[in-house]
Amino acid sequence: MQGRGGVADAARVGIASAVLFAIVGFGPTRLFLPAALRRHELLWVLPVGAIGAALELALLVYAFVPFDVALPIVLVSGIGLAAYAWRRDPGLPLARSAAQAGMRVSWGALLVPLYLAVLIAAIALIPMFRGGFVTVIGNGSDAHLAVGTAEFLQNHHPNAAAPEEPVDRVPLVWRSKPPIYLAFGAVARIAGMEPYAVLATLQATLLALGALGFWLLARELLGAGAWAAGAAMGLVGLNRMTLFTGMHPYFNQTWGYMALPFAIVLAWYVVRRRSRGALLLFASFLGVLVFAYPLAMPIPLIAAIVFWAFERRRQGRSLLRVPRLQNKRNLLWIVPLFLLLLLPLQGVLEKVAVSTRVLGPGYSLVNWGGDLTEFFPERYFLGFDEAGYAAAGTLLLIVGLVLALRAAPRDIRWGLGGIVAFGVLAALYFRPREYGWYFHYKALAFAAPLAVAVAATGLARIKWAPVGAIALIFLVGATREGAAKEIGDTFDQLPVSLLELKQVDALLPRDASVRLDMPADGRQLWAGIMLAGQPLCSQRPVLETSYPHVPVSRAADYVLVDDDWRKPFDAVGPPVLTLERYVLYRLRPGLPGGDRCSHKMTLTIKKLHAGGTDVE
Repeated sequence: MQGRGGVADAARVGIASAVLFAIVGFGPTRLFLPAALRRHELLWVLPVGAIGAALELALLVYAFVPFDVALPIVLVSGIGLAAYAWRRDPGLPLARSAAQAGMRVSWGALLVPLYLAVLIAAIALIPMFRGGFVTVIGNGSDAHLAVGTAEFLQNHHPNAAAPEEPVDRVPLVWRSKPPIYLAFGAVARIAGMEPYAVLATLQATLLALGALGFWLLARELLGAGAWAAGAAMGLVGLNRMTLFTGMHPYFNQTWGYMALPFAIVLAWYVVRRRSRGALLLFASFLGVLVFAYPLAMPIPLIAAIVFWAFERRRQGRSLLRVPRLQNKRNLLWIVPLFLLLLLPLQGVLEKVAVSTRVLGPGYSLVNWGGDLTEFFPERYFLGFDEAGYAAAGTLLLIVGLVLALRAAPRDIRWGLGGIVAFGVLAALYFRPREYGWYFHYKALAFAAPLAVAVAATGLARIKWAPVGAIALIFLVGATREGAAKEIGDTFDQLPVSLLELKQVDALLPRDASVRLDMPADGRQLWAGIMLAGQPLCSQRPVLETSYPHVPVSRAADYVLVDDDWRKPFDAVGPPVLTLERYVLYRLRPGLPGGDRCSHKMTLTIKKLHAGGTDVE
């Protein structure tokens, strides 16, 4: 899918995402968004649609509705709900918002964040455009599993196993995550493209939606003006570590990042305005955040609990109250919903139970390093690449943070301040610990964008406007430098040379086994995706990870050789096929050990805890 920088195909994916999210999101947004938030209704439609698409597809697919039936049901029901919502409450979002909420709002005020969102998405795709075709960028080693899982769920139930697929089951440690991969598969299906060609653009779209969330947080909770909120949005969206998360690509985490600001805004409206619609939307955003990235669950809950506690005290009521079911008839839908989501909920509980053990000071984090090998400097999370910028920039952010929180209502001050404090304490706790870089990165990747957004709104409040403007311009310039550095260091991880392996898959009979003579790194993982039609093996598979790998075998029908390696001595005859980087040879029959190549991948993680059920 090569073209002029891949722009046409990226636009195709972006349009497919927008169409899906708009169809699913318009009805719930119009029906359930609280009246006080309706002046910005237009900005809520796509994020609500992304969340709705993930949850609705999950409910149907877990109920054994085939994916290709579930997707049309979601689209048709979305159109029907949108028509009902329009008929019940007609009017364009802006005119309707102004009339009902009694607030003055202009198209210009909405076009600023929309323009910034498109700009952020385009900037996040620069490494892909530079390569000239749509592909997977970055070096996040989960990407091959993300692509394979989306493809798997397009054809199979989340609990199924299918050796013929590139990824033959949902990874055991991802049992809570099928909702977001079903949405991924839906975008790919609507775009008419393979999941690998969709991933980078979908990630950029999620980054853009997350940035819109921080614009809304600045406006709705902190009372920032449109331009001040735009500055906060730009600083968050172009933050080096935000781009790192989206571009490399940490798919699960990016969904959590996208849902976070919307969940925080809705939490306040649930508590203060007692809106049932807000409660439904809050539960949806929080649910997808928890399913996608359970480790991020404390972040929005800190704010929600603080908001709730202040509201209870304001009313003079006890902070401790056992919730009661208001109407037993609600069990008619609560119980079936719980049963349908039992497996992803089990995945959340397993992840939380395993990860909470790391809080013990004596617990080894050697297995929690992920694909990181060192700590990121804290200044990166604040948007600074150079230490020289960091000293002055951090001081400005602290001043802005203090000004914003002092001006905010007490519940918002302590709720958002609690999240910032959580991020600081988590970073301080994990920084001295060996192999603590994974949790250090995750904690700051969620808490730091909030701190930066709050600080930006505070700097815009400086009474002498030129000082605030100069401070924000300085921060934007420093953030731009960090973004440029991250973009410059990011390249494609699925190059043309690996995509060409599909020719090998098409050339060989399905039962022809192939030995992979290539380094035990990402190239071998992606080769397993591209050559899924063949039984595969390797003499040196990828072993030092939690990823499924090909079986160990010397004997096979063919051998695929990386051109950095010499022709194997057990290969016979001339090359069967020569590609840009790889060469296919026949192997000598009767090699020792017999042919143990297989369509089925070998699992390195078969159960999540001691006493757990072995999946094989």
